[in-house]
Amino acid sequence: MDERSVSDQRLWAQVVKQIRGELGRLCPGERIWIKDHLEQVQELQKDIHAFFDRAQGARVCTGCNGACCEKGRNHLTLVNLLGFLLSGESPPEPDFSCTCPFLGPSGCRLEPARRPFNCVTFNCEAIEDRLCDADRSAFYRLEKELRCLYQKFDSRYAGSSLRGLLIRAERLDGRPFLQRL
Repeated sequence: MDERSVSDQRLWAQVVKQIRGELGRLCPGERIWIKDHLEQVQELQKDIHAFFDRAQGARVCTGCNGACCEKGRNHLTLVNLLGFLLSGESPPEPDFSCTCPFLGPSGCRLEPARRPFNCVTFNCEAIEDRLCDADRSAFYRLEKELRCLYQKFDSRYAGSSLRGLLIRAERLDGRPFLQRL
């Protein structure tokens, strides 16, 4: 593993530990707010992923070996991690020596409801062309709703950003992720 991968792995472990601790100290009302909004995010993400399935996206991705997934190094966000942690689960162990730390030999190791915004809302041209006009319109309507939900987290918590959890961690420099803005 190169130095950057080792550094990212170390930062990831610190971030997960820190956010687990912050979650444990949250008041019940705040936990309920997060849980309610996460449920909405996850339902929308499943609905959006259904368009990918309808377009036979997995088959399309096999043709290029998921080249777009090679851009996912920093896509996982606070929202995505909270989805795991509030359910009492841990995300798959990331491998930062890969172009996307959650990409495995048979594709994404994250279920669609917990994938990063960028991953669940991106359709390459080959997939986009397989959607009918009505599906394409519905997809973009849902994408807009999902973006608004992520932005609610971004405007509420210091550590939330669509730019990614590790990038946000570096900018926070140890300050709390779940600090209210």
